[in-house]
Amino acid sequence: MKVLLVFPREPGTCVSNDSVLPFPLLGLTQLAATFPDHYELKLIDESVRPLRGIEKADLVCITTMTATVKRAYALADRFLAQDIPVVLGGAHATVMPDEAAAHATSVVIGEAENVMPELISDFEKGALAPRYEASSYVELAGIGQPRVDLLNWRHRFFLSSLQTSRGCPNSCNFCSVPAIFGHRLRLKTIDTIKAELEVASKHGSKYLFVVDDNFTANRTRAREIMELFAFYKMRWMGFSTLAMAEDGDFLDALRRSNCVSLFVGFESLHQRDNFVKNKKYADPAAVSHAVKVIHEAGIGIQGSFIFGFDHDTPDVFGEVASFIQANEIEVPNVNILTPFPGTKLYEQVNGEGRILHHDWNKYDMNHVVFQPRSMSVAELQQGFAWTLKYLSSPTVIPRRLSWRRPYYPYFLMANFSLHRALTKLAKNLWNSQVQKDLHAKGACQC
Repeated sequence: MKVLLVFPREPGTCVSNDSVLPFPLLGLTQLAATFPDHYELKLIDESVRPLRGIEKADLVCITTMTATVKRAYALADRFLAQDIPVVLGGAHATVMPDEAAAHATSVVIGEAENVMPELISDFEKGALAPRYEASSYVELAGIGQPRVDLLNWRHRFFLSSLQTSRGCPNSCNFCSVPAIFGHRLRLKTIDTIKAELEVASKHGSKYLFVVDDNFTANRTRAREIMELFAFYKMRWMGFSTLAMAEDGDFLDALRRSNCVSLFVGFESLHQRDNFVKNKKYADPAAVSHAVKVIHEAGIGIQGSFIFGFDHDTPDVFGEVASFIQANEIEVPNVNILTPFPGTKLYEQVNGEGRILHHDWNKYDMNHVVFQPRSMSVAELQQGFAWTLKYLSSPTVIPRRLSWRRPYYPYFLMANFSLHRALTKLAKNLWNSQVQKDLHAKGACQC
């Protein structure tokens, strides 16, 4: 039995995280682990190689994210026309199963691992059901190892990905994680994590990214896992919060475990009560102090900022860009607030009649898909483009990177590896007249 696993990507699209060495997929490699050994599996990531024509397959499994779902549907329709059964799963199919069902033999709702034995059995009988929905979340203690051997060499050359837990206890209204993975934190066993690190070590990956939504939430457990990182001599990065600045001993443990950087969701510099993870840091000065403490421990920061909250005016772009430069945020990540289906934000904005359209291709955090409160659609779109262009400038990047800090070469390379994609995206979004208007208002300046 030949099974084709596909991560879709619309040909010709430009996204901000495009890189010569793409991020190693985890969802499809984890799905691949559910198939028995007698299946022949092939994984195609269209970020690396577009799928052309019809690949030979007995079953096609396509994952769906909102921004790529139109491409997923087009591929699914193509295979269905050849009488090849198609299974659609992933985030978008989970929250929009009726829509997905029009393009699939079967739709998997939620996490797939618990339903795959039934789905595979039905497939072998020639009797796939229209829907498969797990009655409970997956317990990670006995989960199989991701089939990273199916990835393109470009995925594995530089970076490996690792998941040690699923679920998030927070309730950020713009995040779909709780709706898909639940609020309860579920953990992999230490032995399972060790086995995955063995594989990553054998592949020769130099860096590791821990994809847990907040790896450092349980610091006792994080310390135990960090000892494994140190043992395997893996430099690593992972999601965390500014609360690390309050725990000097834990910062020391992070440094000793070869932590390169923490990915921190700053989201906004104002109205901190609206942001669960870092609401204790009430103003930009408090945020700056926390950043300084983390930096002094020798740990870099990848910082995420979102534009388009109700309190954001056109001044926000220059303020955030200045903050990033002044606080030497090594790898900035800026996005447009996007009301994804399945989130509380979508319910709110849709209920207020502020959704502009449902062109899912534009739900990529790079395009404005709703009416902001405190600026126009054009101002939000152009301000985002200006920020991308400014922060990715070859003259600006070195000014926020300190060569005295650990891992300076890595951060320099990380910024310049994204430079081309970011500037291309900014150019595609650029509106000269709106830029002049913003400049006249004193916005978009540093």
